[in-house]
Amino acid sequence: MARRTEEEFKQELTALLITEGISKLTIAEIAARLKCSRRRIYQIAPTKEELFIDICRELFNSKLERGFAMANQESEPTKIIKVYLTATLNASGIGKACLVDLEATEQGRKLFDEYQLARIRGLEGIIEEGIKQNVFTSYNSRLVSEAILGAAQRLRNPVFLEEIGMRIGDAFEHFYQLVLDGLLKRND
Repeated sequence: MARRTEEEFKQELTALLITEGISKLTIAEIAARLKCSRRRIYQIAPTKEELFIDICRELFNSKLERGFAMANQESEPTKIIKVYLTATLNASGIGKACLVDLEATEQGRKLFDEYQLARIRGLEGIIEEGIKQNVFTSYNSRLVSEAILGAAQRLRNPVFLEEIGMRIGDAFEHFYQLVLDGLLKRND
């Protein structure tokens, strides 16, 4: 079997950790599942907790980069906001176990909070531009972004997601549709 590139290995590691989290895995189990040495994993981070946080940080950063790149390819504010939200929303395959593990530690919660805040700040700029172009209703962009951030805090709660029977990505997608299209039916 040919040795995987570092990028391929990180993709496999990321897929494993965002699906299953870290709390129920040992470094030995991760190495066995990825068919690699423990040493290769320890070269990334000295503990499994740091490994998990580093992988999640890289995932979140790549989501933000992708969101801005996709938004920059559009010129119409309504399309910009939709591609940005879609690219940065949690359609990345984060499973319940990963979400629980992120919420279980102060470092994990802080990382997720920083990601949510960065997403919202990016959204704030898009809203302001849409208001300038007279495409969006002239709401206070900070108020809108904070409302979305508040909802994001609730939508990432695994118990709440279980109560509503949705995965986090689907919940965010429905919420963004509500924000963008409103609650009232329109007769077009």
